[in-house]
Amino acid sequence: MAFARSDDFKSPDCRLSFANGLFKARAGSTEPGAKLKFGSTLIFPKSAMTAKTISYRGALVSLQDIVAAVIVEQWGDKGLEKAKAGLIKSPFLPGDGKEARNKKTGDLHGGMGPEVFFIRTQANADRPPVVSASHTAVIPATEKEVYSGCYGFGAINFFAWNHPQNGDGISCGIQSFYKKADGESLGGSGGDPEKWLETVEDTGAAPAATQGGAGASGLFG
Repeated sequence: MAFARSDDFKSPDCRLSFANGLFKARAGSTEPGAKLKFGSTLIFPKSAMTAKTISYRGALVSLQDIVAAVIVEQWGDKGLEKAKAGLIKSPFLPGDGKEARNKKTGDLHGGMGPEVFFIRTQANADRPPVVSASHTAVIPATEKEVYSGCYGFGAINFFAWNHPQNGDGISCGIQSFYKKADGESLGGSGGDPEKWLETVEDTGAAPAATQGGAGASGLFG
C-alpha cells in the first residue's frame, strides 16, 4: 500500500535538539531487527504551526496546511475530522507534554516549555547532510558545530503511516539540516536519543498531486 507524502520543503526557523541523531543512526524501536535510523527533534515557537510562511507549490502555507494536505490525500476529507478527534497521531508535540519530559524524573528536556511545540524527524536510509549555512557558502558541519541548542532549519517532509498496534499517523522525514546561528547548549546529546524514534516507515516519493490545505485550522485541536 502506498502512503501519501508531501514534497520536501524548507521548515520555519527552529531550535535543534537530539542533535546526535543526525550523526549516528540508532535502532528505531526495541523490536528485534529494528532498522537503524537517523533523526533529530526540531523545536518551534507555537506560532510557527499556523503561520503561512512556507513557500510550497507556488503558495505560502503553514506546517498545519501541509499536514492537512497529506491527511486528505491518504484518508479523504473525513481524515481531517479523524485528526481533530485524535484518531490520527499528530507530528506536532506540545513542549510541556509527556513526550517533552524525561521519563525517569518527569522534568522537561532542555528547550521545552508551554511556549513551544516540537517535531520528531527521521531519515530511514543515508545520514542527512548537516551543514553550516551562510550567505556565501554551504559548508559541511561537524558534530561539535551542530549541537543541541543551536538554531537553523531543516529540509523536511510529512508522510502518512499505519501501524498494526499504533494505528494511523503523520510523521516527519528530514533530508538535511542547516545551522544558522549558535544558541545556549541544551546539554549532552539532548537526552535519550530514542525518544524521537517511531516504529513507522517512509514509503517513498510523494504522489503526483495532493489536496490543498482546506480545513486545516485547528487540525489537531
